[in-house]
Amino acid sequence: MKLSCSLVSQLKRTLILGTFGTLAACGGGNDTASTTSTAQIMAARTVQGGAMAASAAATPVAAGAIRMHYHRAQNDTAQWGVYSWDGPVTPSSAWITDRFMMTQSDSFGGYVDIPVNTAKSAIWFLVTDGSGNKNCGSDQSAAFNSNIATAGQEVWMLEGDCTVYASQPAVSYGNLNSASAHWLNAATLAWPGAPVTGASYKLYYAANGGLGSNADGVTGADGSIALTSASALPSALQQKYPHLAGATALTMSPADAATVAAKASNQFAIAQFDATGKLVLVTSLQVSGMLDSVFAGAAANTTLGVSFERNGAPTFRVWAPTAKSVSLNLYPDASSASTVTRAMTRNAASGVWSYTAPDASWVNRYYYTYNVQVLSRWAGNTVVSNTVTDPYSFSLNANSQRSFVANLDSRALKPDGWDHHRVPRLDYPTDIALYELHIRDFSISDATVPAAHRGKYLAFTDERSNGMRHLRDMQQAGLTHVHLLPTFDIASINETGCTTPTVPNAAPNAPDQQAAVEATRGTDCFNWGYDPVHYTAPEGSYSSNANDGAVRVREFRAMVQGLHEQGLRVVMDVVYNHTSASQQSPLSILDKIVPTYYYRLNAGGGITNDSCCADTAAENAMMAKLMIDSTSTWARDYQVDGFRFDIMGFTPLAVMKQLQTAVNKAAERDIYLYGEAWNFGTVGNDARFVQARQANMYGSGIGSFNDRIRDTMRGGGCCDTGDALIAQQGLVNGVYSDPNAQSTQTKDDLLRLGDLAKVALSGTLRDYSFTDRTGVVRKNSEIDYFGQQAGFAAQPSETINYIEAHDNQTLFDINALRLPQTTSLADRVRAQNLGAAFTVLSQGVPFLHAGQEILRSKSLDRDSYDSGDWFNKLDYSYQSNNFGVGLPLAAVNQASWPLMSPVLANPLIKPDTSAIISARNTMNDLLAIRQDSSLFRLRTAKDVAERLRFHNTGPAQVPGVIVMSIDGQHPRRYDDARYKSVVTLFNVTKTAQTVTVPELAGRQLKVHKVQRKSSSDTLARTATYNNASGTFTIPPRTTVVFVDD
Repeated sequence: MKLSCSLVSQLKRTLILGTFGTLAACGGGNDTASTTSTAQIMAARTVQGGAMAASAAATPVAAGAIRMHYHRAQNDTAQWGVYSWDGPVTPSSAWITDRFMMTQSDSFGGYVDIPVNTAKSAIWFLVTDGSGNKNCGSDQSAAFNSNIATAGQEVWMLEGDCTVYASQPAVSYGNLNSASAHWLNAATLAWPGAPVTGASYKLYYAANGGLGSNADGVTGADGSIALTSASALPSALQQKYPHLAGATALTMSPADAATVAAKASNQFAIAQFDATGKLVLVTSLQVSGMLDSVFAGAAANTTLGVSFERNGAPTFRVWAPTAKSVSLNLYPDASSASTVTRAMTRNAASGVWSYTAPDASWVNRYYYTYNVQVLSRWAGNTVVSNTVTDPYSFSLNANSQRSFVANLDSRALKPDGWDHHRVPRLDYPTDIALYELHIRDFSISDATVPAAHRGKYLAFTDERSNGMRHLRDMQQAGLTHVHLLPTFDIASINETGCTTPTVPNAAPNAPDQQAAVEATRGTDCFNWGYDPVHYTAPEGSYSSNANDGAVRVREFRAMVQGLHEQGLRVVMDVVYNHTSASQQSPLSILDKIVPTYYYRLNAGGGITNDSCCADTAAENAMMAKLMIDSTSTWARDYQVDGFRFDIMGFTPLAVMKQLQTAVNKAAERDIYLYGEAWNFGTVGNDARFVQARQANMYGSGIGSFNDRIRDTMRGGGCCDTGDALIAQQGLVNGVYSDPNAQSTQTKDDLLRLGDLAKVALSGTLRDYSFTDRTGVVRKNSEIDYFGQQAGFAAQPSETINYIEAHDNQTLFDINALRLPQTTSLADRVRAQNLGAAFTVLSQGVPFLHAGQEILRSKSLDRDSYDSGDWFNKLDYSYQSNNFGVGLPLAAVNQASWPLMSPVLANPLIKPDTSAIISARNTMNDLLAIRQDSSLFRLRTAKDVAERLRFHNTGPAQVPGVIVMSIDGQHPRRYDDARYKSVVTLFNVTKTAQTVTVPELAGRQLKVHKVQRKSSSDTLARTATYNNASGTFTIPPRTTVVFVDD
């Protein structure tokens, strides 16, 4: 995944995204916010009349430095630091990891001294913890005093307060902009930390905000509710909220609990008092548990957004249980200022507000917004009036300013033939072969596509274009699904005025090209799109008229229909784990309707951003409902055939299973689900719920991206930088057998990666066994993958085998770095083909990145999410693979430019048209071989265990040669096997290899007919087999499939 949050500065955004956000979770970490008990907090404080005492004596601030003080009620400032990109003598170089830590403390809190560049006028910074949680949601600055060079300077900051104080501010008994306590159901609350002897608690409320505190207690309240302290939370709540298991349980009387629903729109705060009745601390509450308990059950089966009565009249519904009022604003078109407003009615049980129109005259014509009056902690606990679009929008006007009254069942929103077109048949999940594609990449550079269709949905309706011919050829070979990068409404592209930069045709390793792209990054027409605004509306920039809500719906469907008619199913890449904006930001929606509810909060009540944007909380019932309702709409009303879930590990496994059932029901067919099941962040290791992460997906029927095969073939890991980009070779680019100048890898490295390759070829099944390099029979789960169990899947359909994706360098580019620089172009193509063979011929579901089959390059860019059309170019005319079009963007890649420059300038690397076509043909050959026999598409773990065997194993094996046989007859004939057996040999070395396998002697094996007739790989057909001895000879860097008829 990759994203660009609307509130993050351009520089900071690139630093964030350079740290993390790849298909493998290389960044992140656990939320480090403390749950220190109130007694411990108070022991660390000196209270004088409600304010902290003046700072204790400390060393004077050095000349040319700024001392930054920070106060937190939790007394955990040592876990926080200052991330500063402008102002220090040495600015922070990497997001989160390179901070000026507040390791010093005084009676106010923590502080850090930062030497500054006195030629600057200010320091720009964020105060953040180790998980990226920020004290202030936007960039902060402190202007330098005129005498800072000689006298130094001090500034002070408070938790949850964006003000930078020039003198020490008073500290109250708690910051109500923070929320450290939790309201778990109507009657039960949780106070952070273990019970404190003699402490008592009260819950305060105020209808219109205004709560505060002083030495005399809580101020501004309309009333309070007494709470009873218990030793611990009930076991059911501890199981539901494991991260709160050690909290103090507080309960209210049944009578008071019965009033909670009516008070939901109030401001709430909870106060702790000591044994003498003196106020100790007051904090706001995290209320999602209470809202779920009180309202979500009644709202669960309510159709939100727009639905239609029998007479065609629209009914509008929005869930806003804490709102004081909600009204509907209607507009006669996309741009008119004319507005009609209608009051909406609240259902007390569900918290849903609704309005039904008198007739159908607004349908497919009018646009609408909601006006929500709600008390928001993000607005300083005041009542705000927010005008927002519908989070359930089906379509919108340009740049998402108004929702469109769309009836998806109406003929006006369907292309010709939509209702009767056929979805391509799929018998088993293991028949799937995926092709990951960006809509704009597909056609923006294709001159055979009409100009008005380039970069648009409609390009997929142009059957005679180069791109569609290319897809059709792959489909005929065995490709089944096109996986589309985000196509829902996104924040990063101006739908009415994006620009295309003029890029100079400079040297292959020049910085000029990236400078031109960088200059327009904020305004150009390209972005991967991992920055959601509306989950259930098509993106407008891909439509021919973004300002007409009907057009994007109709053209999205035309795209799906166009692919279906070519025999290809469609997968949507969905990003329910975060939104592009939150709180009171312009593109924030959910947070303006039910403040704080839809987002995962840290211990202090701030929104976590482990995704690098505002993390949504699918553990909350109505966020889960939004996910499920949204995917059901896409599956039912757009005939989408599958979903890929970005950072799926942030979602509860239980929610994914509910969604799986719901979308199958909505579509009336099986919908394939898969995603990034990585384990990191605040929820890592099941800290808050059982995650949809690799270790937990066993038996779910949901696919997980297989990092085992990726790293085995490419070498290294997802996020290598510096020398590791070259030194860490993998199976397909020369580990040990063809070392580059920096490699120090050994024969055992080659054999170890060979074992991991066997894990992948056997479907990465947890319980499959084979003889490893030491001669011991081990299960896949007993093979080590960087300290993890290599095998994790229950069935082959649960593993997505990939060696290249939109994230990180393409395979061609990583091979350009890791193969010896003297490697011939022919051998580079063979290395690429080896990667394709392992991907396509492993048990499980193969996943191909668009262009992998035509040697796609991004000029070594490791993160092209915002690198424009220039670095992301796809050329289906096969004239260029886009290698050597300049140094990649500095923001992400500059540290590696010294390594990249000579590689980009190497004339041996850039392929010609014949090499590109050869690679394409070989990929299609491999897809055809896979399609030819079900033995490469075994359906169950039992099938794999019974039929698949590895030979040439143990310590005496021929290194670099993997021999795999699959039996088509025993223990019984396998459906559609076509052969008695198939034997596949992979030679990853640069020389021909001979291997004798006595148990394969006496067979009638011959090279597969596809390889015998292939015009692209004439070496494969020269492989030999001696049936008397079982001896095979395999050409260098070659995969050969033998079949026994």
